[in-house]
Amino acid sequence: MLGILAAAGPQALGLATADAAPDVVDFRYSPQQWQTAICLPDDPNKSLVDRSGELLYHYNRGGREFATRIGVEVIGAAVWRKQELVSPRVPIVRTLRAADGLQIEEEAFAVTDLRQPPAAAPAAQHASKPSGPARNDLLLVRVTNHGTVARILQPRLIVDTELAFAFREEAREVTVGGHETITSSLKMTGLAEQKQTRRAIQLEALSVPAGKSAAFFVLYSAGPTISLEPATLAQALVSRDRAVAYWENAALPFGRVQVPDAGIQALVDSSIRNIWQAREIKAGLPAFQVGPTCYRGLWIVDGAFLLEAAAMVGAGQDARNGVAYELTFQKPDGRIEVMENFPKENGIVLWTCVRHAQLTQDKAWLESIWPKLARIAGAIKGLRQRTLENATPLDDGLVPPGFPDGGIGGVHAEYTNPYWSLVGLRSFIEGARWLGKAQQAEVWQHEYDDFMSAFRHAAKRDMGKDPHGNAYLPILMGEAGTHQLPQRAQWAFCHAVYPGQLFAKDDPLVAGNLAMLAATEREGMVFGTGWDASGIWNYFASFYAHAWLWQGEGRKAADALYAFANHAAPVLVWREEQALTGASFKKVGDMPHNWASAEFIRLTVHLLALERGDEMHLLEGYPRAWAGPGMLTRLNGVATPFGPLNLTVQAATDGHSATLEVQPLAANCKAIVVHLPDGSTKRMAAQQGGTLHFPLAALPQAQ
Repeated sequence: MLGILAAAGPQALGLATADAAPDVVDFRYSPQQWQTAICLPDDPNKSLVDRSGELLYHYNRGGREFATRIGVEVIGAAVWRKQELVSPRVPIVRTLRAADGLQIEEEAFAVTDLRQPPAAAPAAQHASKPSGPARNDLLLVRVTNHGTVARILQPRLIVDTELAFAFREEAREVTVGGHETITSSLKMTGLAEQKQTRRAIQLEALSVPAGKSAAFFVLYSAGPTISLEPATLAQALVSRDRAVAYWENAALPFGRVQVPDAGIQALVDSSIRNIWQAREIKAGLPAFQVGPTCYRGLWIVDGAFLLEAAAMVGAGQDARNGVAYELTFQKPDGRIEVMENFPKENGIVLWTCVRHAQLTQDKAWLESIWPKLARIAGAIKGLRQRTLENATPLDDGLVPPGFPDGGIGGVHAEYTNPYWSLVGLRSFIEGARWLGKAQQAEVWQHEYDDFMSAFRHAAKRDMGKDPHGNAYLPILMGEAGTHQLPQRAQWAFCHAVYPGQLFAKDDPLVAGNLAMLAATEREGMVFGTGWDASGIWNYFASFYAHAWLWQGEGRKAADALYAFANHAAPVLVWREEQALTGASFKKVGDMPHNWASAEFIRLTVHLLALERGDEMHLLEGYPRAWAGPGMLTRLNGVATPFGPLNLTVQAATDGHSATLEVQPLAANCKAIVVHLPDGSTKRMAAQQGGTLHFPLAALPQAQ
């Protein structure tokens, strides 16, 4: 595969001078605008904060993206400086501004006082309930005067809403939508200005002595009941301390992954938190949702990887409940259908269930749901039969035309649905063999082989060449495929490589498609493969990296992890897609986007540990940046098909060598294979584990 890399050239691979910076997380490709969740785990109120520090509410109401925006204006000349989190695990969003000797710090967070369940309670216990408590959000503002004279400021509350607005001067409060209430520790003295839906409410003067700080807060109370607490500044400061303690002690699955790069670690921890913030309890079961706005719901493809990531980091029971929720969407004829014309959901659910059973090492559970899975497999077989009866010969033996997604809309004869249907059947057969259902596995193996033969026939017919001469398979079949960007919607191809494992390592189809994708790279990412033909689909970086990793190109995969990280916002979240640096900003997809969160967790773990058949392969993508003097990398009981994996990689203080320690794995693991920096491998007895010392001198160092 190194030949593919060389053929694509350094510029195509994102290795031009401008991109040749060391492996450092510095958010160099951060989006121009972003938004961050401050809500609680499983919270029905998905409160968001944007780059400006404003609170965002009422998504997709009132004819605009957010019907209500709430902020403060301390002084008109204030200049935005930066935005950050208190910590990766604590979603208190801190926005910093400066103006004429003043430093302004605004902190936005959800109140987590005693009205909320205790931090150690299972997430499912604070699900959405119509009779639940108020949900209060705070904007806590601190103004520091670095000057030599006292300042008297005239701050204003900004409420921009399409909903019913009322300023009750006598009560010194604002209501939105007739119910939700906004108060402030500074008295509201009048409606100072109104421009269409944007109102500025004057607050009483704030005195800030020279060299000192002063503070005030704005409270937004929503939910079934309204509670105007905290009511004083002292209470608000206590609420902030409680919020920090709540999040620092939250029962979320932190601690399974420990890496020496603080930037990568921050994104791993933030990813875990964001996944639980986006989640909700529906029909008594956790629904692992992609995001808080346009993707607030169940998406079978995205959900598969959210559930895998959750199980990997130790939340196996949560993930199992999420799988149970997905299975509630099975139809009487056996198929899974959440989206229309999206038959790939059948294959994805088959893979999700078998993968979950493997990660939790629970054959009994897989056996208990096996009749459901057999009906899903039967639905795929039925779809194949329909291709022999419909009007187009392009899909014969595959599945009927469907919606590709990932950059191509509409219903077409295409390959994303066949890719995932094949992956699902392959997983189903693997599960049958694991359960000892040899006869059933053999019957379905014949079905799979016939399916794959039909795919090979169609793929041979539809192969094309990109402008660089790379042979590749378009996503659309027939003549339609020649009219698309070669890289468009190739997400399912990457999944077919891994985790699908449909192709041999030396398959020319894989080599050609990866070379085609590599030739499009910009900012270290595949360009134009998603809905924005001129932009970057952020978490495609993980699909792409996993494909390279499966092909044995661990260094390439590690580089993709850093490109992925550097497209996050400084508040440790991703938008689905974004423009290249310097291009005009436009919004594509949700934010925070938690398929991205799941992919970052998965890729970080798989660079260190990836099962290949009945072997556990370690350190294939061990990043060069993690091998510095004294650096420690650790996986603490990460779930694998061979049981919990515990390993440490400790670099020596002189940086010349490292020591790997691995605890024993289950009996189904035949060997541990360690990939060393010089390209060689060492084998260890899986049921014994052990210690391995190896030199780092051959590991390329960052320039």
